[in-house]
Amino acid sequence: MRAVIFDIDHTLFTAEQAAHSGVQDLLQILRRLGIAIGGISGDDHRALVRLDEAGLGHYFDKVLCADQAFEPKETAGLHHLLSLLGARPEDSTLVSHAHSDILLGKDAALGKTIGVTHGHSNVQPLVEAGADHIIQDIPAVLDVLE
Repeated sequence: MRAVIFDIDHTLFTAEQAAHSGVQDLLQILRRLGIAIGGISGDDHRALVRLDEAGLGHYFDKVLCADQAFEPKETAGLHHLLSLLGARPEDSTLVSHAHSDILLGKDAALGKTIGVTHGHSNVQPLVEAGADHIIQDIPAVLDVLE
């Protein structure tokens, strides 16, 4: 994979706005592997502030938020982000907890989609969306990333 795109809201952060366990370690490993890291957020630019406050912002090559020119959670926005990252869809992975994001990754013809449950019972929506892999936590991304 040349690029991994993360949903910021509730995939990297808990409902309490703290980073899920293992997020920083995963981002460090991806960076060392030379993989471009992108983010999408249905929230406004405050998602960038959250990343910076958690000490994670510097790992991201580019993040698109809902208040920017391209809607990040639409196919055109995702393709715009990939072009900024210098990655082709087929060489990219989307990681999210949300059914709608997995569908977005499929619509955008990404090489892989990974659904994260964080130990909750949201497996069925991810299955229905066609996630290529469903994992329990963020560190498990490495287990299914090829």
